[in-house]
Amino acid sequence: MLCATLRPRNRACGPTTGGVSDVAAFDPNDLNFTQGADVSGAKAPYTAVALRATAVAPVVFPVTFKENEAELKFTQSRNGCSVKYEHELDLSIEDLDQSATQFLQAVDAAACCCGLGFFVRLNSGKIFVMGEKYVNADEISKFKIVQDGSTGTTGKLFEDFNGVNLVFKGSYSRALYEYSGTWASVIALTTEA
Repeated sequence: MLCATLRPRNRACGPTTGGVSDVAAFDPNDLNFTQGADVSGAKAPYTAVALRATAVAPVVFPVTFKENEAELKFTQSRNGCSVKYEHELDLSIEDLDQSATQFLQAVDAAACCCGLGFFVRLNSGKIFVMGEKYVNADEISKFKIVQDGSTGTTGKLFEDFNGVNLVFKGSYSRALYEYSGTWASVIALTTEA
């Protein structure tokens, strides 16, 4: 008999799809995620997202990146029974210009103050959330996402990449939760209320 309750990982047989389709950033102080009750000790995905009373719309900002140049990944590690997940979102934005500088300054400032949150829609359609702060109207333990390790280049030749390879990182005690809502519900938070 095991000392922990394990569950089988059941997945329908079929192909899987890699890659990231869309990314949207948010201020973790502005959103509240709804999560259903545990089922036999297993956590449910987030089922809804709403503005907190203190938020002023718009609060979600799509991040346009070079097609097929985004990746969501994590590395799990442990020290005794302490577990850590180092989450990383990598994406490339094209063109070193003033708007890139302004974006970099904004995400650096957010990292110092409140951290960043991201919705990441995979090519499979699944949506993951990283950096959230409020779930079921309660503040969860700190999950701060910051820009760390980004690089920029003009390239050397006409056909070389000119832009920024963005790297966003954050450590947490678990893998990311999925958001079972639609991408349209995420995009609805990008407009004035």
